[in-house]
Amino acid sequence: MIFHMSGEGTRPNTFKIVQLNAENLFLYLDDMTERDWRKLSEKDWQRLSQATVSNKPLVKTLWLADSLLHIDADIVCLNEVGGHESMSNFARYFLGGKYEAHLIEGNSDRGIDVGYLIRKGLPLRAELRSHKNRPLGFLYPHEQQTNLFEVETPEKSPKSHYFSRDCAELRLYRNGSDVKPACVILLVHLKSKLDPDGIDPEGRERRRAELNTLVNIYSEIRQEFNPPVPVIVTGDFNGCARRDQLSDEFAQLNSTDLQTVVEIVGISGDEAATQIQFGRNGSAKCLQMDFIFVSPELKPHLLAEGVEIFRYHSDLKVPLPLPKTLEQRTYMPSDHYPVVALFKNFFTT
Repeated sequence: MIFHMSGEGTRPNTFKIVQLNAENLFLYLDDMTERDWRKLSEKDWQRLSQATVSNKPLVKTLWLADSLLHIDADIVCLNEVGGHESMSNFARYFLGGKYEAHLIEGNSDRGIDVGYLIRKGLPLRAELRSHKNRPLGFLYPHEQQTNLFEVETPEKSPKSHYFSRDCAELRLYRNGSDVKPACVILLVHLKSKLDPDGIDPEGRERRRAELNTLVNIYSEIRQEFNPPVPVIVTGDFNGCARRDQLSDEFAQLNSTDLQTVVEIVGISGDEAATQIQFGRNGSAKCLQMDFIFVSPELKPHLLAEGVEIFRYHSDLKVPLPLPKTLEQRTYMPSDHYPVVALFKNFFTT
C-alpha cells in the first residue's frame, strides 16, 4: 500500500505514534449503513451484529475514537482488536476514514489481534509481516517430559509454542524506496498473567519465551541493514519492562540498546501508569504494562513535550483522574491508557 502526502498535517516535520490496548475492540456490522452513532441506543447497536461475540459497547467505542482523534497520531498500534473487520469498521465509521487498517490474524484463541492504523496521506509505503508461525523454542516441563516418551513416534511430540498473539512487523519505506526501510515497528501483546491450567504461575515462563523471541527478532532486524535502521518496539507487555523496575521475565531486554520513551523523558510513578488494577479489598495498584521502546537512532528525534500517558477526557474535555474504584475503571473506554510519543520527522532526514 502506497501513501501520498496529503498536505493536511497539523504538525509539520513531526511523526506521532500511539500504543493502545483497546480492550476487546470487536466491531462486527451486518448492516453497513451510515448513521449517527451518537443517537443509537446500545440495544440497537448490538442488534447490528449476529456474531457470537458482542460488539464493544457503543459509548466506549465512541469515547475511544474521540480519544484517538484528539491524540491525532500518524500510526496507531492497537492490541485486543477483533480482526481486520473490526479494525476496518473502527477506522471507517468512528475515525472518519482517516486511517488505513493493517492487520494479519494472529494466534489468539479468543480472536484478539494486534494491528496498525496508518494515517492516509503519509509519504510512506507500508509492508506488514507476521511472526505468528515463528517457534519460541519453548515447552512447559510436562511437555518436555512427554517428548521423552515419544522418541519412537516423534510426530506426536510437542515441538514449540508460538506467540500468544503475534509479533506484527511493520516496515515503512519512503516513497520511491524499496531497498531499505526508513523505520521498522514491532508490535506485540505478550502472554497474559492468566494460568487456567495451573502450569505457569502468572504466565511468566511463556511471557519470558515470547520476550526473548521478540529480542531475537529485534536483533535480526538490526543486523540486516548497515547502518542499522531505526526500530520502534511497542505493545502490551503484561508486565513491567522499564529498566528501573524490570520484571524478571524481561531480563533479556538488558542485552539490547532499546530504551522506553517514558524513561528517556523522565516520566515515572503514577504518571507512568497505563493500567490500574484493584484487589479484592478494593485497593488500587498502578501498573505500567504498555510501552514504546526506541533504538538509539530515534532518541535524538524524540520530543519530550510530546511523550505522555494519555488520560481519557470527560465530557467537558478535561483529563479525568485515575480511577479509585473498579466501577470507575469499568466506566472508562478501555482498561489501558494510550502511550504517546512524538518525534521530529526522521522520515525526511
